Amino acid sequence: MTPEPQDQARRSAFYFESGGRSLFAWLHRPAHAVAEHGVLICPPLGHEQVHSHRALRHLADRLAAQGFAVVRLDYHGTGDSDGTEYDPQLLATWQANVNDAVEWLRKEAGCRKISLVGLRMGATLAAMYAEKNEVESLVLWAPIVKGRRYVRELTALSQTAQLAAGSDSAGIEAMGFVYSHETVGELAQMDLLLHSVRCERVLIASNASAAGDSALLDHLLKQGVLAELMALPGYEGMMAEPHETEVPHEALRSIADWMKAKAQPVVAACGAASSPGVKSMLTHGADSVRERIHQISSVPDLFGIMTESTEQSTSLPWIVMLNAGAAYRIGPGRIHVALARQLAALGYPCLRLDINGIGDSVAADPEKENDTYAATAFRDVDLVCDYLKALQPGRPIVLLGLCSGAYVAFQAAARLTHPSIIEGILINPLVYFWKEGMTINDTNTDQLVAWREYWNALFKWSQWKMLLTGKTRLGFTGSLKRFAGHLMPRFQRFGRSTAASEKPEPQSDWGHPARKDLPGDLSRVAAAERTLAMFVSDNDPGHFLLMFQARRKATQLMKQGKLQCHFIHQADHTFSTAQARQTFYRSLTGYLHQRFSSGLIEERAVDDGSALTA
Repeated sequence: MTPEPQDQARRSAFYFESGGRSLFAWLHRPAHAVAEHGVLICPPLGHEQVHSHRALRHLADRLAAQGFAVVRLDYHGTGDSDGTEYDPQLLATWQANVNDAVEWLRKEAGCRKISLVGLRMGATLAAMYAEKNEVESLVLWAPIVKGRRYVRELTALSQTAQLAAGSDSAGIEAMGFVYSHETVGELAQMDLLLHSVRCERVLIASNASAAGDSALLDHLLKQGVLAELMALPGYEGMMAEPHETEVPHEALRSIADWMKAKAQPVVAACGAASSPGVKSMLTHGADSVRERIHQISSVPDLFGIMTESTEQSTSLPWIVMLNAGAAYRIGPGRIHVALARQLAALGYPCLRLDINGIGDSVAADPEKENDTYAATAFRDVDLVCDYLKALQPGRPIVLLGLCSGAYVAFQAAARLTHPSIIEGILINPLVYFWKEGMTINDTNTDQLVAWREYWNALFKWSQWKMLLTGKTRLGFTGSLKRFAGHLMPRFQRFGRSTAASEKPEPQSDWGHPARKDLPGDLSRVAAAERTLAMFVSDNDPGHFLLMFQARRKATQLMKQGKLQCHFIHQADHTFSTAQARQTFYRSLTGYLHQRFSSGLIEERAVDDGSALTA
């Protein structure tokens, strides 16, 4: 049986300096040899970087299995690297980042030969590097040839999100990422047809389902470059929403085979290569924080990044940030990075975690990765709690999660007995119960939201006036039938749920709850002397579902101060606008200040036992 590429690669996370600022990167190497041919993978920008993260990790493993030393890079202001999207002269900074990453491969990894692989804007940056520096080979995957066309794409995405393109003073916002006016202007000026490359061999990988752009190929051939255009399948699946991504293995295999055939890696005799130097990252600013790499566990693989203030404080709890869906630890729109750095500056150490099978916590079985509601998430949370307890015994832990992360935070607070856990912060939860084989479409969330709208309409005279005068689209009789159709199934299900909540929860091993019992789960959170806080966007169903399924118990906990609900106005599910994110940050930090403002948290007895409650 042929080993998987991920089994033939060794991975090491590290920081290195570029322009006086720290960049985060991964080094992938052959498992049993020292490679002397380095490959730099240049990722795309914004949402494309988040969506393609999984595929590029697989590509790096495959190239390492072929004998290359591979670096995956986060540019300044992206991923886990220092900086923000508002920093000036980003295009020049990103070009310098590529240059410094190549130099790292030469000096620190000992690579005598260098090749580059870039995706989308990463391909453009790779080609621009090759204009000034000679490289062995160049793979340009769906490159941005004309910057103006790329800016139009971002503008269209911004308008799709009901944002007037360029109406915000910060620039364009697309899929939760901001592109400042300065950055937009710089990107619009880019044109690969005006550049040459110092490279003998170039592969232009195009989307197999779309017509390839031959203009760049013709441009390179006229320069005497041995360039070829290859249509690769799977592009749409690779760039889908994170929970729907599909790794384009055939495309990755084609790229790796082309690299090996055209740029045979030079491999030294077998031996153990040294790991890259790992150091903390210091952010620049009035409130400096440092970030450290944490390999929490090897079996199962659990990776995270801790953000802490440079001024040590032991009075405030750890905050563990769980994955939002299948987005890796930076979160949608990089929300976890910004939030962690803000909270760390206030004294809260934050661990951005990848649960096993998501992001860079690599699943032993590739078939089990990218499961947004993996039952093993509770095992992972318990391992993280043990890890943090070993770092600092007695310090309490707050679990924070968005979307599926909110579900994990809630059920962990209800069912894990680890004494360090004191609270769950639930951000826009979509479900409170899950079982193997379910999909998000099985939760009837959309139907419940529609029913809520009908219910709210009962108390609006304008809606009654339209109904009584027959001015609704369905007419008087049709509207009553539609409402009854939504109403009766809800009450039937509600009755069954209430009856079930009276039964005790059966004992369970690691995994999801045995049955749906939201009132019982809330009771278990309270019995464990833990609190809950919810942060819900205007039109998100989390609060409605809570009150629909467990109104009596939820209301009781609210009166006891064990449950708080906060509403974020003019925000979508992932806070994809800068205004919504800032409103959310202020609301959350205000809550934490109120909750822990004394700086004194009662130290609870901590023992070594932790398991799921019966």
